[in-house]
Amino acid sequence: MKKNKIFLTVIFVVLMSFSSMAQGGGIWNFNWNMGFPIGSTKDFISSPSFRGFSIEGRGFVTDKITVGGIGAWSVFYENLEWSLQEQNTTTTYGYKRRYLNIMPLMVTAHYYFSQGQIQPYIGTGIGPYYIESRDFMGLYYIQGKEWHFGIAPEVGIIMPFGSSNAGVNVNFKYNYAAKTKNQPSYSWIGINIGISYIF
Repeated sequence: MKKNKIFLTVIFVVLMSFSSMAQGGGIWNFNWNMGFPIGSTKDFISSPSFRGFSIEGRGFVTDKITVGGIGAWSVFYENLEWSLQEQNTTTTYGYKRRYLNIMPLMVTAHYYFSQGQIQPYIGTGIGPYYIESRDFMGLYYIQGKEWHFGIAPEVGIIMPFGSSNAGVNVNFKYNYAAKTKNQPSYSWIGINIGISYIF
């Protein structure tokens, strides 16, 4: 019940922030997300992720500041092939692989340094990450399903196509999802490339 309340609260805040777009214009971003694990994430899966996407809306509340929200999905996967695993007094041999499915739903705020042909910005997102982990050994696996509180500071740039409302968006993001009672913290560096629509 508590998790549902958190989810609905974030949805409400995101929708309220989107309503500001009607007043001063805004930006839609559609990105391909790549992730490079660090910290305890790298201990679990060391391979980078190239399977991810995000949709983000930002509304201008001043000439240089936007608020909005982002929804995304990324998958980390690593094939450890045939492995021996020792636990207590038991040794298991099997085909080992690991997955992380990550879905953030965050409120965002950004500051733009200029509004010209090149628009550099800094910003951050805050909100929950839903993370599902699976650690397979043969047909069997250990699974974790948790909502993590997280933060995602970023730096990026939007480069419009000439005088059109569309452009390229590139950003670098540090994703951090805090540990929960049953699951560790997760962190990774995101490199995101996509299309922006400015209105």
